[in-house]
Amino acid sequence: MTLAPRSGLASFDHIHEIYYGTDDGFAQLSPREEPRHDAAHVAGLYEVFARYEDLHRRVAPARRDHIHLASVVGGLYGLNLIPLFRPKEITFFDVNPHQVAFCKMIRRVWIESRSADQFLGKLTNADYEIDTEQERVIRSCIAARQKGTLTEEQGRSARSFLSSWRYALDRFELTRQLLEEIPFHTRAEGMQSQSFFDFVANHENLWLFCSNVLLFVFFDLRFQYPQNAVLFASYFDQTEMLDLGGMGSGPVTVHCRIPMSVSS
Repeated sequence: MTLAPRSGLASFDHIHEIYYGTDDGFAQLSPREEPRHDAAHVAGLYEVFARYEDLHRRVAPARRDHIHLASVVGGLYGLNLIPLFRPKEITFFDVNPHQVAFCKMIRRVWIESRSADQFLGKLTNADYEIDTEQERVIRSCIAARQKGTLTEEQGRSARSFLSSWRYALDRFELTRQLLEEIPFHTRAEGMQSQSFFDFVANHENLWLFCSNVLLFVFFDLRFQYPQNAVLFASYFDQTEMLDLGGMGSGPVTVHCRIPMSVSS
């Protein structure tokens, strides 16, 4: 297969194409409407989180202590990986610059809030400051998502924020501390771009969450420092984890396909 399964089927660079919530970590919904958020629902989420916890637990302590978490923004499933991996540096990236703005807003409100309930209440009531017209539109859509009134013309959504960010919300204070205190960066670019290729090639300790990007585009990434590099891909509740830690001193090339593969 030379083209990704959904190559050319969608664009992602407009403000009405922001994902307000994520499908990562869930079984596929048909129709796209979240069922009740009950105990069984939460248990299913934690079955997926356990896969990431297991990999994190199995790597050497020296590797766990030096993680640069790089995650696609999307519906911000990567928030869950912050208290799980406890990285020393964070980068969120997305091909849609409006999605990156959404990420920055959520981080700001999270840091300003004292509890998960207050945070979710601020989102519901649009009870926080904004600076631009772009942020005004996003704030309105966030509130609509919380109230269940968000339309397909306003943004993409299937899951509540409570579901999408459940692991991080359950560890709200740790997540808030990490978001506030460790270096935090954003990048508005696609994973298939030359600038992202260079970013990966020039950074050590990258734990890279691709979400479902490989459904839409295939590309290669060059890891100059694979000794503590891991890639994660997600297709609803199906996950792929590629640990490069045993690949030697590098460099290695990861062929980002379905599944991923490695060559020297």
